[in-house]
Amino acid sequence: MRSPAGHHDSGAPVRMARVLFAFCVVTGAASAAAQTTRDLIGAARLGSGYSQIFSLAATPDISSAHLDINDGDLPQSLTVTRIPYEGNLLTLSDRNSIGWRVSAGYFREKDQFPVTGAHGAAGDIASKWSAFSATGGLFLRSKLGYGFTFEPGVDLSVARLLNDASYAGAAASLKPAVDGSLFNWHENAWLVTPNAALEWSTAFAPAQTLTVRAHVAWSWISSFDESDPLLHFRETAGSWSLQSTYSAPTGARLFARPLNYMVNAGYGGFFGPNRGALGFSTLANVGGGFEVPLSATNAQSKRLQVGAAYLFGPHVKGWTVSLGLTY
Repeated sequence: MRSPAGHHDSGAPVRMARVLFAFCVVTGAASAAAQTTRDLIGAARLGSGYSQIFSLAATPDISSAHLDINDGDLPQSLTVTRIPYEGNLLTLSDRNSIGWRVSAGYFREKDQFPVTGAHGAAGDIASKWSAFSATGGLFLRSKLGYGFTFEPGVDLSVARLLNDASYAGAAASLKPAVDGSLFNWHENAWLVTPNAALEWSTAFAPAQTLTVRAHVAWSWISSFDESDPLLHFRETAGSWSLQSTYSAPTGARLFARPLNYMVNAGYGGFFGPNRGALGFSTLANVGGGFEVPLSATNAQSKRLQVGAAYLFGPHVKGWTVSLGLTY
């Protein structure tokens, strides 16, 4: 078990919870150790882990997915879901336009912490971290020529993170020390996220295209309206991704529209001082799907895409399914 005074990578909420539980159990008197536990929670800078949860829920580089993490501690599983939409706000010229986008995000992680009390009495704490986010932003879409498009933008998000926990058996003795500061609390946060994307697309043959898109984002995150002042934090979080998509006709039609198949591959992750706070820092994906234009008469109209992918990386694996529109 890692020390709470270590590198930021030990700041993930679940892992710090285990460290602090061990401390409380060793003291044998949780209520007497309550102030010392609060000192440990403050020194552990759990905000580094909380900031990555907010970032994961609000930024697009690792979107809807189920992830299993095993970095040497007890395994963790988390789920993140994002529902985005974007549109054109203002056309400046044939090459430049201003777009808008909105999205909603959800993060969930459940854990069970076994506790052994005096005389071998057993108990546990069932805990769930949940985050909800709403994001809106503007971006410039600039066609540079030779298939390249540059998209700088800025997003503003508001998010809520909360923990719900219940104590059973011997774990009830820990409640005075950790309830309200480590478990059963809530806080909100603002995220200001400048970001940029560079996309390249080329056609190999009629209706066969290859698209490569790179994206980078940097968030300033500040919490507010915390249920306990100990939870307040100001942190930063960076994310990046590189995605490629090959699309070609299947030869079939769906509702009188040409049906294409897609093959996707990509790589992405976090950067900055808190990049490993969730137990992983990079993630690859391989998958595929189908797309169909919304218009039966215009093959260049918005396209509906459905797909699935396998996710993997150091200490992490998972899967994702997607449903979206491309422009």
